[in-house]
Amino acid sequence: MYESEIKQAQKIIEESNSDRDRLERDISKLVEEVATFRHKYDSAVRERATDKSVIDELLVKLSAIESELTLLKRRVANMEDDVNAVKRENHRLLSELQRARTEVDQETLNRIDFQNQVQTIIEELDFVRRAHDSEIRDLQAMASRDTTSENREYFKNELAAAIREIRTEYDTICNVQRTDMESWYKLKVQEIQTQSVRQNMEQGYTKEEMKRLRSQLGDLRGTLADLEGRNSLLEKQIEELHYQIEDDQRTYESALNDRDSQIRKLRDECHALMVELQMLLDTKQTLDAEIAIYRKMLEGEEDRAGLRQLVEQVVRTQQFRETQETESMRVIRGETSSRNSYQRSAQGNVSVQEASVDGKYIVVLNTNRSKQEPIGEWKLKRIIDHKHEVVFTFPKSFVLKPGQSVKIWAHGHGTNNPPESLVFNGADSFATKYV
Repeated sequence: MYESEIKQAQKIIEESNSDRDRLERDISKLVEEVATFRHKYDSAVRERATDKSVIDELLVKLSAIESELTLLKRRVANMEDDVNAVKRENHRLLSELQRARTEVDQETLNRIDFQNQVQTIIEELDFVRRAHDSEIRDLQAMASRDTTSENREYFKNELAAAIREIRTEYDTICNVQRTDMESWYKLKVQEIQTQSVRQNMEQGYTKEEMKRLRSQLGDLRGTLADLEGRNSLLEKQIEELHYQIEDDQRTYESALNDRDSQIRKLRDECHALMVELQMLLDTKQTLDAEIAIYRKMLEGEEDRAGLRQLVEQVVRTQQFRETQETESMRVIRGETSSRNSYQRSAQGNVSVQEASVDGKYIVVLNTNRSKQEPIGEWKLKRIIDHKHEVVFTFPKSFVLKPGQSVKIWAHGHGTNNPPESLVFNGADSFATKYV
């Protein structure tokens, strides 16, 4: 009977050893996977830093392009103002040119009028000259009829003097009018020529300036279109990089959460197997002790007192084994209950990081690296001997930030300094068993 139990115990031990070896291999494999995930996470962090630097550089370039774009728009506005000013100046010059042409036409009409007046004056002078010639001829006739030589000489001299006087006056008047007309016409022609040359120069300068401004405006518009295209392209690249970073961050956070969940699950399984292994080892030791006792009995122990002691020892050993099994099962049941209650209250990211051996404090940690956990009015329970239960309730609106932990002190062992530490005034010590 005992040999079968021993064989069964040995079989259980071998299975436990094989399970332990398998779990150790799994743990080694998981450690390697954790290292791989850590390497991937570090690579992702470095790539994220690189992408962030690239985004910063793109933002700097975008700011420079936007400032350059603003400057070009301002220059275009200034150029348009200059073009409008040149157009107004051109319009003014055209108006002056039209006015000068009108004045030239008016002066031409005046010249024709003056020429007509000159012609009229010349005709009047001719008429006066003919009249004077007629008078002279009459006087000569009268003088020829006068037979006195003195009278003829007198009238001849008078007539010659009158003719000279009239001719001198006529020449003087003609010279004065001719000089005045020539001076006036020369002055007017010079003014018109000077004004025409100035207007031609101004028009040429205006045309060249407008041509230059139009060319510069076309270049600026082409540069503006290129910069707007580059600006839209950079904005699109920045948006795509933001989306990619968010996707990578969500992917790596999900992978890290899965890895943490697997590690916690394997740790729980390993702990349960270690407890079961310890139970099997205790059972093996008990069976070995019983086998030794029965071997002594079979070897010929016939003393009643010795036999009674052996029986009492067997009974005590059996009671000890039952007590050990009961305690072990209690531990297993307690661990199972702890895990169930912990899963109900933790909701995935909040877990108990540390519990003081002397019951002075408990540390609760938010394992998520990017999400904060509101745990206001959550309950942390302690159970003593499965009889007495003490409940600590977190303050309302209490929030655990990503990766943050809070230490809960028992009464009289710490200070209340939220969100780093809290004080539980309902008990002087925390038990090692909690849910």
